[in-house]
Amino acid sequence: MREAHGHTYADPMNTSSSQGRGLTIAVIVLVALVAMIAAVGTVVVSQRTYGSSERTMSAKTQVAAGSDHTDPAAGLTIRVPAGWEAQSGPLPFGTTALMPEGASDSGGASGIVFLGALTPEMLAGQDVSNEQAAFSLATGIGQAVLPVPGSPTEERVDEISSRVGDGTALSFRIIPSIQQPMVGPEGALVYSAVVGEGDSRFWLTYIATPGDGSMDSPRAEWADEIVERFELADVPAEVGTTT
Repeated sequence: MREAHGHTYADPMNTSSSQGRGLTIAVIVLVALVAMIAAVGTVVVSQRTYGSSERTMSAKTQVAAGSDHTDPAAGLTIRVPAGWEAQSGPLPFGTTALMPEGASDSGGASGIVFLGALTPEMLAGQDVSNEQAAFSLATGIGQAVLPVPGSPTEERVDEISSRVGDGTALSFRIIPSIQQPMVGPEGALVYSAVVGEGDSRFWLTYIATPGDGSMDSPRAEWADEIVERFELADVPAEVGTTT
């Protein structure tokens, strides 16, 4: 188990070096969002409990029915699932965010995705594996976007293959330990994946409340489908982009 900023998370990798892995990435993520946490909160989650939606579609179908979006900063082309929209540019995390259509107008979203290139600045010269990076991104961004105490369950760690390389995808669900308006009793899903190798690695972190399989709050398999469709863009990645 691991506790930080009111959260208690289980280590999905379950190794003896869990407390020390990828600390640089986690610190960078947390520092980056301190000044922006209020703004992120208004976009990521509205102040209500999210229940199941009747609008459902299989993860594979929803992603396949979407359209491609190019992130020039990451040098990556992403499939944006049906019912979702992409925004690239200055963000608290990464260089592209995906949100359900209309979420920015309504002031809340039951799911949000951040993604980008895993840059040298993020690694700070450390030799960090894809698995370690995925864990640090999941816990760092998850703790920041969901600042509520909770307990982890449904931990999952899998190998994943994409068109830009192989890597690791992991996810867990946070069940809140106290009643509050941000996350309902069904909890929130936290997912992160890192794929590729060397200086050409890419990451995606997905937060959903509750991640019930509806089109605007899909399960972890939906994020797998997006990562598996990552493609290198025709434009070169811009230098110096970070979370």
